[in-house]
Amino acid sequence: MSVSTHAEIDECPRRWALSAAEYPELWSGRGYPPKLQLAALAGSVVHLALEVITKEFTRAGVPSLSDPSAPQVLRELGGYTHVLEECVERILKRYVDNPRAGALMEHAQRTLRGQVPTLRARVQSMLSRLRLPKGAPSTPAASAQKSGGPLPRLPLTNGTYPEVELHAKRIGWKGKVDLLVLGDEACEITDFKTGAADEAHKFQIRAYAVMWRLDEELNPSGRVVDRLVLAYENQDIDVAPPSGAEIDGLGHELLASRQAAEAALAARPPSARPNPEWCRHCGVRQLCDAYWASATQALSEDGRFGDIELKITGRHGPTSWDAVVVRARKLPAKTLALLRLQQPDEFEEGTRLRVLDGALARDSEDNAAPVIVTLNMLSEAYYGPLGD
Repeated sequence: MSVSTHAEIDECPRRWALSAAEYPELWSGRGYPPKLQLAALAGSVVHLALEVITKEFTRAGVPSLSDPSAPQVLRELGGYTHVLEECVERILKRYVDNPRAGALMEHAQRTLRGQVPTLRARVQSMLSRLRLPKGAPSTPAASAQKSGGPLPRLPLTNGTYPEVELHAKRIGWKGKVDLLVLGDEACEITDFKTGAADEAHKFQIRAYAVMWRLDEELNPSGRVVDRLVLAYENQDIDVAPPSGAEIDGLGHELLASRQAAEAALAARPPSARPNPEWCRHCGVRQLCDAYWASATQALSEDGRFGDIELKITGRHGPTSWDAVVVRARKLPAKTLALLRLQQPDEFEEGTRLRVLDGALARDSEDNAAPVIVTLNMLSEAYYGPLGD
């Protein structure tokens, strides 16, 4: 169990179960194909660039950007722009075989490349506050990371370790720490955050402190963390590390939370928890009958974009179809609708479609006018066996 997995299950067990199931008829990847989210992709690019540069600084024993040897390390990497452009390609490569990403890949690449100057400033801001031990001694674990290999599951000695995966087998939790620094008088965990500050981040990094203490392979002596840092773009926030006694209590809480999450997933089907805030970001809401049966369908504040379920009644034109509304927020069932597509497609009368992020328009002065549903580049439409 990881912190992110637990948070997803806690919000909606049904969502996690649908996302994690296998869909061999769609693709060979794990889980349901995720949708490209440009804002999230930009954060992923920044995070990956921080990982790349931090690893090189660690390898070269560079403690900070202000160190005289830092420019040389950055030149060897090709400079910030080169690092970011490579990170863009690495992030987008994860979506190459994703059937939901095909139409957006070129747009995503163009958009992210256009954001490189902004992304560069974000990376520089976060790196400007980074402080590492200068010339940390080489260890077998550090040597493995220098060569690009995985961190061995061996006791860690003093040094700087980017991207450390912790395993607390006793309680069944794991997590990946962005940066672990061990010294004679210091044991610090830093977690890079590319979004807004959130109280959940404090829980996450304190959970990492528990996992570090309970990782019997990397930390057999049970050393306790004495500093926790959440590194945001414009500030670092110190979080009070749990004491040894607190870790015992937190460990029991994490174990109970994992068991509760597993029990929620064991239900058939796992419960759904429709909520307008959570559901509008859900990547599998098109599959969730509970979402469509509730009054939580996504709808923009101005009503111009949203999710809507339609039933086809006949062809209207080469790329348009007459329909009626089955379900949508603020639209009664059986409201007349006109579906407009970007490309020609064929439907049988009675086919039901679930449209995500469609453009919605209606003459507010004519109640008899149909709602016009237009599919744009960011829209998706699903049809086939759907719930009642």
